[in-house]
Amino acid sequence: SSKSGQNFGAKHPTMAPTTPGQRGMWLALLGLLQEREQLPVVAFTFSRSRCDDHAAAIGPMDLLSPTEKVRSRLFFQRCIGRLRGPDRRLPQVVAMGELLQRGVGVHHGGVLPLLKEVVEMLFSQGLVKVLFATETFAMGLNMPARTVVFDSIRKHDGSNFRDLLPGEYIQMSGRAGRRGLDPMGTVIILCRGSVPDLPDLHRMMLGRPTRLQSQFRLTYPMILNLLRAQELRVQDLLRRSYAEFPLRPGSPRDRAAGGAVGAAEAGSRK
Repeated sequence: SSKSGQNFGAKHPTMAPTTPGQRGMWLALLGLLQEREQLPVVAFTFSRSRCDDHAAAIGPMDLLSPTEKVRSRLFFQRCIGRLRGPDRRLPQVVAMGELLQRGVGVHHGGVLPLLKEVVEMLFSQGLVKVLFATETFAMGLNMPARTVVFDSIRKHDGSNFRDLLPGEYIQMSGRAGRRGLDPMGTVIILCRGSVPDLPDLHRMMLGRPTRLQSQFRLTYPMILNLLRAQELRVQDLLRRSYAEFPLRPGSPRDRAAGGAVGAAEAGSRK
């Protein structure tokens, strides 16, 4: 593989476009998954441009049967019929239509909302066999697949590059395996160049998820605004906040603490 391909999975990955070596890697991987009947697959990529590059890189690869092609084309044409004439010829609309005809989809924040919804519906119908998506696809969407592929386990969080947190990894890898259809799901981490260190993988896969901390803050302007609204009371707002929930008697945390105290007392009596 090329030098740029080796650097892709390094500690400080670059956002370089898909190289010929990476194109061959995707074609070989998807061909293997198709042979093993492990499609559909969601390939998580932490860059919008790389999602588009990877989808374009697999070129003429066709994953749909003739019947599925007809279903996908008719559904897509019916959906974009809601757009105005010039909007139907937008480059993104035309490119997405060509990808979906081959069973390939792209889902990220730069895709038009209508197209994202079309991709989601076609994926749920089994007409998108390969989906290149950012991590937003894993949030709040019940879209399971047979296989999940991680383009990389490092992402940029706005300030620097870091490994995925346990909660992020679980959220995305949890897409692998369709309930009631698959006995198990398959998760693949692509290793370009160096293989991730075992302690890093253990930390990401088995580490404790990030603890939720309430950011609720009661301010003077908020109190004054609440006093002006007769339907709301400050006490009710506080009672409904997440900050108050762990402190309530009978909450899960409170029951766990009570159980621990009771076990300690029983042990001391014995």
